Amino acid sequence: MPYLIMTPLMLPGPRFPISSLTALNLNYIHTRFQCRGFLTCQLCKGDKLLWDMLEDRHKAARSMSALSVSSSAPAIGNGHITLPQISEKQAIRGNRSHSISVSKLPAVDDSQGAMVDPDELFAKHTISEVKFVQQRLRADADAKQEELRLMVGERYRDLLQASTSIISIASSSQRVKQALEETKVVILSQEEPPLPERPALNNGNDAHLHTLQLLSAHMKLLLDAPEHLWRLIERKKYFPAAWLFLLARVVHRALVRDDEQDEGTWGSQGVDVLGEFPLVQRQWEAVSQFRSQIIHKATLSLREYNASVEDTCATLLTLHLLDSRPLTDTLSVFLAQRSKTLHSMLSWKYEAESHIAQARQLNGHAWDKQQPSAMSSEFRTRPVNQIKEATHSALDTISRTVKTAQSIFQEENNSRPSLIRRVLDNIQTDSSNPLETSQTLPAELYLTTQMLLTTLPSSTHFLLLPPNLRTYKPYVDLTSSSSTMQHSTFVQKMNEWLQKSCSSLQKAVTKWFADLESVKEVWSVRSSTKRWLSASGLDKGEIEQMTSVLDELCRHRVIEIWKLKLAGSLQSFGEHLDSTFSSLNESSAKARQKETSPVDFLFQTPQLPTLSQTGLGSTDIPFQKYKASLRRQLAGRTSLLDNVLATLENCARTIRQDLAHVMASGDETRELVDQLEMTYKPDADALCANVFEKLEKTANASAESSHGLIFLSRVSDELSSLSPFISDLGCQPSVVEDFREKTAALHGRVIDRWRTLTVSRIVREHRLAYRPVHDALKTSIQPSGPSSDLIQSLLALSNSIQELGVSRDQSRQQLLVQATLQQFITDLTGDGWDENSLQSLHDVAFLWKLTTVQGEGWSDLPSILEKRLEDNLPRGLMLEDLHKSASESLARTQTLFATFLPVQSPIPPSDSADKFSALLPFGIPSLDQQFQPAVELVKPTSRFGLLLVGGS
Repeated sequence: MPYLIMTPLMLPGPRFPISSLTALNLNYIHTRFQCRGFLTCQLCKGDKLLWDMLEDRHKAARSMSALSVSSSAPAIGNGHITLPQISEKQAIRGNRSHSISVSKLPAVDDSQGAMVDPDELFAKHTISEVKFVQQRLRADADAKQEELRLMVGERYRDLLQASTSIISIASSSQRVKQALEETKVVILSQEEPPLPERPALNNGNDAHLHTLQLLSAHMKLLLDAPEHLWRLIERKKYFPAAWLFLLARVVHRALVRDDEQDEGTWGSQGVDVLGEFPLVQRQWEAVSQFRSQIIHKATLSLREYNASVEDTCATLLTLHLLDSRPLTDTLSVFLAQRSKTLHSMLSWKYEAESHIAQARQLNGHAWDKQQPSAMSSEFRTRPVNQIKEATHSALDTISRTVKTAQSIFQEENNSRPSLIRRVLDNIQTDSSNPLETSQTLPAELYLTTQMLLTTLPSSTHFLLLPPNLRTYKPYVDLTSSSSTMQHSTFVQKMNEWLQKSCSSLQKAVTKWFADLESVKEVWSVRSSTKRWLSASGLDKGEIEQMTSVLDELCRHRVIEIWKLKLAGSLQSFGEHLDSTFSSLNESSAKARQKETSPVDFLFQTPQLPTLSQTGLGSTDIPFQKYKASLRRQLAGRTSLLDNVLATLENCARTIRQDLAHVMASGDETRELVDQLEMTYKPDADALCANVFEKLEKTANASAESSHGLIFLSRVSDELSSLSPFISDLGCQPSVVEDFREKTAALHGRVIDRWRTLTVSRIVREHRLAYRPVHDALKTSIQPSGPSSDLIQSLLALSNSIQELGVSRDQSRQQLLVQATLQQFITDLTGDGWDENSLQSLHDVAFLWKLTTVQGEGWSDLPSILEKRLEDNLPRGLMLEDLHKSASESLARTQTLFATFLPVQSPIPPSDSADKFSALLPFGIPSLDQQFQPAVELVKPTSRFGLLLVGGS
């Protein structure tokens, strides 16, 4: 009801006396407060105090006005009345000061002030007297208005705003009053309806009382039904709610039944239910709305996959009884709702970014994914556990749905029907022994009308209901096709739903497994899921079907992980190889030698583990790293070589460990392992082909770089012989053999290219450093051994061979040295060799001595060199002297040229107990030989010792 705001009266001017204006204001305010709910409206009750205050003020004002009029006692003379003097306060409030003589005005009563004619006032009084009256009335009105404003306070603004609606409200009130009067007249003019004819009753009071009690029981049930239906729906008791609704519908039909031929109708007993009790129809309209709500809520409750079999069966019975659904349709609805539940579970996705962000905020520092730490393994357990839980939840939904459907709809045997069928039989069949029936059914599914009525409020009142209502049961046609379900239909629907669910599960788990980064994580999920399936209680066929789906998912993810590892290892291998060649080309010669030379790397001291490193975690890890560095140092694997090969070797080692981890699960995984190997081997074979192709392209690109060829030769040599990459990768035997042969052939081609570049460079440098001896000095210089240029060239060749590294296979190493030395001697003594000097004879003799110690069957180069010595031998020089000089030079330089010399010396060891015989297998140089300076032109003068030599 709207709140009627009290508004002040718009002042009509000096036409009315102040007492009349005040009375009119208060009367209107009083009329304004006469709202329709004055006695019930809380707002009006709250403002009644204000009305009482105004009433008291009005009475006080009237009493004071009467006292003032009586005390003044104006004298009437000549038709005039003497006005009382206005107070000084009123004169000041009106902002006017008048000094007029006492005029004689007629005495005007407050009750008659509204009826004074202005024309009569102007006819009897002067203009000044009328103005004085006007001023007094205005001053009094302003004072009352100010007083009213102070009284109402904040509401004064609202009173002013609502003042314009006074007239319309008054007219509306008059129209309503007239309408009510007309309605009263019309109603009174109507004739009274005739009383209903009621048959005479014997003992009418008792029979009629019984009829009213029976009627009240029916109506009581309708009145209590909504509240109890709400309670049952909130408690998810949909089966009792449906039963109560059906009972209420029967009660309503019993109340509205109007059959003149039926003696049991209410009309025959003198009661017009619809005419006298319209509440029945309105109450049924309120109850009838619960049907759709019960069906909707019951349908939604089927999505709860962890609900018990009894609750689910009760919900399906609700749909069957209340929605008239056949059992086949109820099964379809049940499976459809469980499919929605499964879909919501399968839509879960692991958010990896949020956990990474959380890890970065643990201690205010960023978390580096590339840096191995104890935290990384801890965070990897989170996705594994969450994926396990998600997979188990989805499988739990499927298994519970299957078991629940089998428990409700599947017949245990030919003699025992399904659970829902037994409940329908109990509803329709009148059992003579209710106790026996209640024991055969679960307590949640055994329900009668009497049990339902006892749960309602005032249950004793329902004892007045007729027996057919107290024993009411919903009608079920057991012979109808809607109340039965064929076993083949059930099996077909369940198989279709199971296949569809497994397909959806497979798609979802495929996405979930994408967050698993290793085979161990995938196999951990598989093992826990298999254990869960074994304890799920499903049939053997269903477990095998889900296990096959799980194995296919695991196999697919493992192959994807291995493919990613193979592709990543190939890409990393190519990047490391390219970056290594770029660094070798850009760095200085000394830095290149330090990075690529195995000899220099062999004498580098690896860093020992410190106490701070051992204190961070396990004490074995630093020492294991130190042990691995020592092994790499002994094997000659420099840091550059290890970085390039480690990507391939780690990938192959990881895959081999994954296979071992998979095979350790048991014999039941042997078939799965065979499938994994069969699917994986083509990718491994492709990796081998791609690695060789990359090596070949790199070899063609670095054909003119000796350091690049050296590094590539070591890479190809490691892959063909010592590296465990190809053996751990698990390729086919033919692919392994082919890869080794190709990399060995590539190594040979790289070595041949390196040999050609190295020998040609050293020979070219030797030719450039050659200084011919003048003819006049040839007779004075008597060389006793090889030239310094030859020694420098041989040392450069020895260093180059050492840069290649020492092979563990001595035969391969000896063949490489002999081939390099043979090509060097052939190129050096070929075109451009000076054969006329005595020094060249000593050089050829020394080269001949190097070839003869290589052993028999090496080549025909020793005979060629000896033939050249015989042809160019001058007079006075014996060939034996050259041979002796070459042998003495080799004995003196055998340590320098140990690279060219074989391990086993052809010279038999001496029987004497000389301590140097074992260290110098190619002869001990004589100690009594006189030293001859390399340059001796003239004897030094006496002042030669006083010269400053070397800037000292």
